Amino acid sequence: MELVLAMFGSFFIGTLLLCVALYVISSLSFVKVFKKLGYQSPGFGWIPIFNIFVLATIVSTGTTKVKVLGAFELDTTIYRFLWLLPIVIGFIPGSFGTLLSIAFTILYYGDMYSRVYASIDNTSVEEQTAIGAVSGFISIIFVFKALSANDDLVQLRYRADDVH
Repeated sequence: MELVLAMFGSFFIGTLLLCVALYVISSLSFVKVFKKLGYQSPGFGWIPIFNIFVLATIVSTGTTKVKVLGAFELDTTIYRFLWLLPIVIGFIPGSFGTLLSIAFTILYYGDMYSRVYASIDNTSVEEQTAIGAVSGFISIIFVFKALSANDDLVQLRYRADDVH
């Protein structure tokens, strides 16, 4: 019995340490991106979920309509709160809700990440759409790109078909 408790305790501590490490690394990534994009409160990168809202606000600043991954157009206010959609969809019972939620998350994060990458790499958002979409699914790409970037301020890039 003691062996089972020791194994459970070790697993719990290991999982907790992994979660803390992932939180710290992702938060540092958001803080760095917020600084690079000239956001006045980069410390918001440490607040889970709110950091997604802040990133959406930053990448949609100066537009009235945003073209998500070049596919569909949204009002800027809706775009900034679109992170709520996967959460709501996740309540649909069965695997359909889960798959739909994952798909919307990939699209939304992918669009934001492609805008960040274009700004960091000084390219067009359209050129960064593919890596942005992949990053929506494999977020460690965002972490590597953010943390490996220099500390210089960059100009925010928009899609050619965003409405200003």
